[in-house]
Amino acid sequence: MDRKLATIFASDVVGFSKMMGNDEVNTLNILKERRIAIDAIIDEHKGIIFGSAGDSVIAEFSSPIKAAEAAVATQLKMKTMNQDKAEPDQMIFRVGINIGDVMVTDNNLFGDAVNIAARLEAAAKPSGICVSQTVFDMINRKIMVSFEDAGQLDLKNIEFPIKAFHVLENKGTPRFTQDSTEIQVKVKEAEAGSLAVLMFKNLSNDDEQEYFCEGFSEDLLSMLSRFNKLVVISSHASFAYKEKKKTFKEIGKELGVKYIIHGSVRKLGSRMRINANLISTSNEASIWSNNFDLSVDEVFDVQDKIAEEMVATIVGRVEADTLSSIKLKRPENMDAYDLVLKGLEFAKKGNIIKENTESAVRLFEQAIEAEPSYARAHAWRACSLGNLADWEGSSDPKLFKSVIDSANLALELDPNEPEVHRVMGAIKLWFQRDHDLGKYHFEKARELCPSDVYIISRYATMLIYFGEFKKSLSEIERAMRLDPFSHDLLFGVEALCHYWLGNYDKAIESYRKLKVIRVQNFYLALAYLKKGNRDLAIEKYNEARVVTGKDVEAFVNSEPYKDPEHIESLKTDLISLSI
Repeated sequence: MDRKLATIFASDVVGFSKMMGNDEVNTLNILKERRIAIDAIIDEHKGIIFGSAGDSVIAEFSSPIKAAEAAVATQLKMKTMNQDKAEPDQMIFRVGINIGDVMVTDNNLFGDAVNIAARLEAAAKPSGICVSQTVFDMINRKIMVSFEDAGQLDLKNIEFPIKAFHVLENKGTPRFTQDSTEIQVKVKEAEAGSLAVLMFKNLSNDDEQEYFCEGFSEDLLSMLSRFNKLVVISSHASFAYKEKKKTFKEIGKELGVKYIIHGSVRKLGSRMRINANLISTSNEASIWSNNFDLSVDEVFDVQDKIAEEMVATIVGRVEADTLSSIKLKRPENMDAYDLVLKGLEFAKKGNIIKENTESAVRLFEQAIEAEPSYARAHAWRACSLGNLADWEGSSDPKLFKSVIDSANLALELDPNEPEVHRVMGAIKLWFQRDHDLGKYHFEKARELCPSDVYIISRYATMLIYFGEFKKSLSEIERAMRLDPFSHDLLFGVEALCHYWLGNYDKAIESYRKLKVIRVQNFYLALAYLKKGNRDLAIEKYNEARVVTGKDVEAFVNSEPYKDPEHIESLKTDLISLSI
């Protein structure tokens, strides 16, 4: 028999035997209707059905990401088809996904990988998706969903426990999702001062020092990006090359940059050596390099020196006041800095599992205990507490007050901390409807951290609520330049800009790029309505109600447009779809 690696998707109906016992004809008619929809979704995601008996479907996918996307789309479609129907006419499915080696014979697949997928399906919650550890490792942060640890499952006829996860609707605010395989934006000509900072390599014996390398590289990038004569690529894009075996010339071409900064960190106790290099991507020649032997407490001085020499080398002589303005505010206590870097590792993955967000909050609070005046720790505590509230589905006023108190204290301690301005902007705009203060804080965040694609995406979203659609689209295009991979956080805002600008075909095209659509379904429905496709508009409107759990009034009230005319326009058009 031939063998190959495959991702297996298995689904069946919850309580199918009972449904058949109650009404065979009606159950089979419903199943036929549902299978048409499921089969179409599997086909759309490049899956191949190889097993089907009764209510079950088993399909093969070449990619676990495609299988997961198909599973999410399937469950959304099933929930939508159940909506507004009497209980006997509803049909609920479970889905299990596994990846492994399979045997191929007579156009069929066999082996433990198939059996485990079927058993994971049985372990899934009604209307849920259960995936194996291997699938989880391959899809987390790649699609905009969250997960709940299902533990080690003892599955029927499987001789060893299988670590598994339940797939959930996305929780918190994900910093990004990314395949890191396909460049979305081609740069025709790199700007004169364009550069990318690759993640510095960890040469320490301790693998746990990875967080320090990432944090050091991110801080260096942030410092350089504040100098307005440089075009600094987002860390989301440049750090994607950490595991890739590509030449500096190839990276330079893909990211559209003339220079690359790379280096290494070797840490041993309280001492470390940092090596930094500036490379020209045109000929891969080293323009500048230096080694720094230092104590841990001197790390900020080294960051300053590297930034200063990079700026001077790339753009020539720079006034001292400009260089001093790009320095970050430092903690006095290096333990606090170390704890914040560890916390950031968890915070950036906070939407994957709840435990990541809880760990982030704990580490930021330890950093605050080590140094109560460290603004950055307070800012990220505020952000992580907000995400924790989303995980817990909590509207606890005490928790919300903790978020605001942390943000206000961070702002008081350091008015130049970009993350706190981003958090304050969200609080003022979405929760307190203080449009002017919200705009001020988002503008300040963008000014302080112009290469952070997440901050740009939130800033561009704010502009939409102020009716500045062309400016918002320009910001999104700038973000796509800084991150040529791009991702859902940008495509959703791009689509919304096109919708309000009347570019309905472009809006639909942008929405199709999204891996998982949530609240945007309402706007997608409206785009189809504006194009005259009422049937598809109603279908997407019903999906939006399922995904968000909101009716027209609740959705419109959640959108903080400054101009009442935009709110009335949304309400009128959506009500027309609900009739």
